[in-house]
Amino acid sequence: MPDGDSGGALAAVSFNSGSSRPLRGWLIVRVEIATATDGGTVHSLDSALVLGPGGHVGTAWMVGLAHGLRGLGVDLGAADLVVGTSAGAIVGGALATGQDLAHFADPVGSSGDGPRPPQADPQRMGEVFAVLGAGLPPEEARRRVGRIALDAADPEAERALVAVRRRLVGTDAWPTEPRLLIPAVEAGSGEPVVWDRDSGVPLAAAVAASSSFPGAAPPVSIGGRHYIDGALRAGTNVDLAAGARTLVVVEPMARQAPVQEALAALGAETVVSLFPDEASAATLGTDPSDPSAWVPAFRAGRLQAAAARKQLADSWAPARGESLA
Repeated sequence: MPDGDSGGALAAVSFNSGSSRPLRGWLIVRVEIATATDGGTVHSLDSALVLGPGGHVGTAWMVGLAHGLRGLGVDLGAADLVVGTSAGAIVGGALATGQDLAHFADPVGSSGDGPRPPQADPQRMGEVFAVLGAGLPPEEARRRVGRIALDAADPEAERALVAVRRRLVGTDAWPTEPRLLIPAVEAGSGEPVVWDRDSGVPLAAAVAASSSFPGAAPPVSIGGRHYIDGALRAGTNVDLAAGARTLVVVEPMARQAPVQEALAALGAETVVSLFPDEASAATLGTDPSDPSAWVPAFRAGRLQAAAARKQLADSWAPARGESLA
C-alpha cells in the first residue's frame, strides 16, 4: 500500500499552508502496487485520472475544463480509476456518474431555488493555516486541525453542504465504473480514510466530507464520526493512482504545490499534468473561496480545453469512438 510506512509517494499539503511535509496515514480501501522483479512497474490498470483540491474556484475551473474537453470528444471520466480530492471529489463524482457538466456553468443556489453552500469563516481558516504552517508532525497537525473543525460543527450547515454536493454529483449511489476513490480525514483522530463504492458511505456525503476544509465548510458526520477535507491527507493524493499505465492529473493549485516528484515515483509510462495556464490563473485569482469567480473560472477552464486536448491526444482514449487527430 502506497502510504503509511510503505514508502509510497505522497504529495505535500496545498491550500498555501506553508508546509511542504507530506501527511501520511492509513487507508480504508486497498490500493495495490505491483512491482516486477527487475525493478520495473507492473501496471494494474490502464488509465487513472487524479483531480486535486482547489476550493470553490478550482472546482469551477476543473469542471469547465472537463466540459470543454467533452465537447471536443474527450471524456476525462473514461478512466479506469478516478481519484477525487476536495474540489476534485466534486468534479470526480460528477464525471464518474456521467452528470451533465453544463449545469455547473451557473453557481449552485444562484437562482435561489436550492440550498446554498456554507459561508467561509476567514478567522477559522487562518487558524487552520497557522497550524499547517507550524512544522508540526503530520499526525499532530491533522488532530489540531480536526479540533478546530469540530469546534465549528453545525448540523444545519452540514445538511446544506451535503445537499449542495448531492445536487452537483446527482446521486448518493457510487458508480460501478470507473472505480472512484475519495479521501478524507477523521476529525477526532486525524486519521486519513479513503472511501470507494464498497465503503458503505453515500456518495454525496463522501464528496461533502472530502471537500469540507475547516473554516470554509463544517465537518461532515458519517457513521457517528466527523470528517474533513481529503487534501489534509496528502494534497492531491496522487499516490492512490499508483499502478496506472497512463496518468492524468488535474491540479488547480499546481502553482502552490506541484507534485512532479510524487508523479515521477508512481511508475506510469505516460503522465499528463493539467493546470491553469496564465490566463486561467489570472481569472482564478488568489482567493479559492471567492463565489464571484465561479462563472469566470468555469469559462476559463472551458477555453483551456483546446490546449488540454492537444496534450491528451496521444495518451487518452477519445470519447464515443471519436478521433483526437
